[in-house]
Amino acid sequence: MTLPADIFVDVNVSLAGAVADKFSFGTLLGAFAHSETANRVDGPYASVSELDDAGFDSSATPEINAWGSAVFAQDSGVDSLLIGRIDAGDLSLTASLDAIEAEAGDGGFYLLNAETRIDADIVLAAAWAEARRMLYVAQSSDADILTGAGGNIAEDLAALGYHRTGLIYHRYDDSSGGDAASDGYLDGAWSSRCGGLKVDAPAGAGTWAFKELSGVTFDPLSLAQATAVYANDANLFGRAKGLSFTSKGTAASGRFLDVTTSLDWLTVRLEEALLELLVGAPTKIPYTSAGLNLFRGASQLVFDRGVSYGHLSPDTPATIVMPRVETVASADKAARTLTYTAAAVLAGGIQRVIFNVTVEQ
Repeated sequence: MTLPADIFVDVNVSLAGAVADKFSFGTLLGAFAHSETANRVDGPYASVSELDDAGFDSSATPEINAWGSAVFAQDSGVDSLLIGRIDAGDLSLTASLDAIEAEAGDGGFYLLNAETRIDADIVLAAAWAEARRMLYVAQSSDADILTGAGGNIAEDLAALGYHRTGLIYHRYDDSSGGDAASDGYLDGAWSSRCGGLKVDAPAGAGTWAFKELSGVTFDPLSLAQATAVYANDANLFGRAKGLSFTSKGTAASGRFLDVTTSLDWLTVRLEEALLELLVGAPTKIPYTSAGLNLFRGASQLVFDRGVSYGHLSPDTPATIVMPRVETVASADKAARTLTYTAAAVLAGGIQRVIFNVTVEQ
């Protein structure tokens, strides 16, 4: 028989290289006023029972528990959540969010909900989120949203043109309304369902519209009321043809929320890929054609994944324009700066269908 080589020589080979922490687009934080802990951020928690065990139960913190119940009621929702603490001594909601962010760390969460339903605070949170790489999902029961009366929160946010805040109307504000405590937290349910989209998996990117939600009830709006909601680029959870679902999946600016997520995904994954390339080089990346091609290759891999995952269109492949080494300015070479460009097309999504049929006898 042949003796195994590892009796004499035991060799273990592993693949090494620079790998950056991957930004998670499914990290959801809820900012609430509470005194259960002194922490600005608690969690992550992966279930309602974990919330209960940590002291965030329906008796001690009914609103947090109700929000968490709505989050975890979604079959395809986020895997876990974080709780941010709003302190009574904070000067403003902005100050609270600053303190929460400082403890969570840069990129500590991508999705934000806040307990507040107050118009002025929603505007503060929206302005705070707009300056960051994240999405804020706000909820309001303001009846003026349904009539289009001037000065309502949807109109105010639309005028500000924020890309990173999605406002959704719901007639319930908190755990005291609806058939269950979670019924007051449509924002948590919607954020969980769309935060659970697997944006780093084949065909994982999706829209924020047409999402069925568990744990919350739909709003029975009239056509006129729904039209008023849409007119200011707000969203609703309504019912049509026996189905309850979200629409239209837009930010206050009118941009679809999944567009912002895809743009963020592309930016973050390119940053990670190029930084890993620089850090992983054993000596250096030379300013030669071969060196430039390394950056082209790393970028192309991200664009290819963007197509596979549903962010970018396969019909119009991304084009990368890399300069020839001999055309690069001497100043750029001296500064060791490489500048190149690319163009890509989002895959987008179909959210309205017009089907004209002619029938003859």
